[in-house]
Amino acid sequence: MTYLFSVDIEGISGVVSGPQCRMDSKEYDRAQKLMTKEANAAAKGAFNAGAETVYVTDGHGKMRNIIIEDLDERVELFSGRPKMLSQMEGLNEELTGVGYVGYHSSAHSQGTLSHTYSGAVVDKLMIGDVMASEFAMNSFLAAKYNVPIFFLAGDDEIIREAKELYPDIPHVLTKKATGRYSAKCRHPKVVRKEIKKKVKEAIENDRGRIIEPEETLFHVWFKDAGKLDNVELLPSVERTGPKEFMIDTGDLETNYKVFRACTMLATVDSQ
Repeated sequence: MTYLFSVDIEGISGVVSGPQCRMDSKEYDRAQKLMTKEANAAAKGAFNAGAETVYVTDGHGKMRNIIIEDLDERVELFSGRPKMLSQMEGLNEELTGVGYVGYHSSAHSQGTLSHTYSGAVVDKLMIGDVMASEFAMNSFLAAKYNVPIFFLAGDDEIIREAKELYPDIPHVLTKKATGRYSAKCRHPKVVRKEIKKKVKEAIENDRGRIIEPEETLFHVWFKDAGKLDNVELLPSVERTGPKEFMIDTGDLETNYKVFRACTMLATVDSQ
């Protein structure tokens, strides 16, 4: 049995502000350690359930946040960027399941530090009729590889959004949002114990489920019109308004990659 955990930082217990998520901040080190420990708890839960191989993908920012020497020695870590599959690097048809740790809600929610893939760029992402969080987008990608999703740890808003697609998803609540930059956080040690326990139970009880999209079309809104000017250079992008565009290649993985390219082009300074 081989499992992949995609790990972000904004949904980790104790992380509530932008500076905690940035490498250039004096608050970052604590958040980095909290992120690493939650990832490790998930990995240990999988090994306790009989996993032979556990991969962890660092899915935040520059994707070199997790402290590898603090992970279980059996874990293999995907670190750094760019990664071809970004937060889902390591995804392949041979995986037994994918779990998420430290996940947050979509840009169009009231969750703590909510955003969708790029907080500076993306205002909203729809995949077909689904208001897509990173959980939704990544789970749809996993479905293409026929890999089930079996676990989620994050704030109350991402759990709410995830349940719209997967009502019975095994999960651990890390905190409840009280504002965009505030939350009622559960103690990290309690959260880690629950993660380890719930991951083990989810694997032993075969709780994984494949979440397929009804459509592959990406409908995207950026935060301002200028961010689309470079995006129009891509032949697979159709601008449909000042701040919105469509990606419709007919293949979800290709749309996923084009969407990521669009967010990168949107950050290129054109002034």
